[in-house]
Amino acid sequence: MFSLEKLSSLNDLLVGFWKIIYLNILWILFTILGLGIFGIGPATYAISKYLSRWLIYKEEPAVFKSFFTYYKENFLQSMLTSWIIIFIFYVLIVNIFNLQIWYLQIINVLMLIAATVSFTHVFNSMVLLDGETIKDIFRYSMMMGFGYLHYTIILWTVILACYYLMSISYPLLILIVGVGLTALSIAYVAKKIIGDIQTEEQKINI
Repeated sequence: MFSLEKLSSLNDLLVGFWKIIYLNILWILFTILGLGIFGIGPATYAISKYLSRWLIYKEEPAVFKSFFTYYKENFLQSMLTSWIIIFIFYVLIVNIFNLQIWYLQIINVLMLIAATVSFTHVFNSMVLLDGETIKDIFRYSMMMGFGYLHYTIILWTVILACYYLMSISYPLLILIVGVGLTALSIAYVAKKIIGDIQTEEQKINI
């Protein structure tokens, strides 16, 4: 028999699941409204900031209103940041498939992996370092990615495993929850990293 506590936990889980689907839909919608290239950065910033407030600060503001506000508030910086990331990934992927020399392909594969680690926390860093320059945001993201490499490896292993399981069972789930699940996973790891940083700082100050 379910206790009230278990029912409450189940309700919170279901509400959270539907919220991730809603955020995923909003991300797709606002990315399309921004014609893709102009909207993907601000939409990613918006979902990152909402999840940051939800997981780190335990706040649950109205989803659509908050998402729209966040989408607009840092539009130019988030858009330019996304362009930098897209350009770097584009160059590396083109090199991997077009270079004929095998060791140059391997170098580009390694650079692609390094870029993925470096850029994992870019938009969470933008949320945390509100008002800082793009250079500082990339530097902080790189510190989070490489400084806590074990978290980053676990994070992408879990994300890729989830995508694989969805692709072989219900591929439509990738469209419904793919971005939301990825953003949630990254935000959760960012929360863990921030907690570790604060713990280390407290030890130093003692």
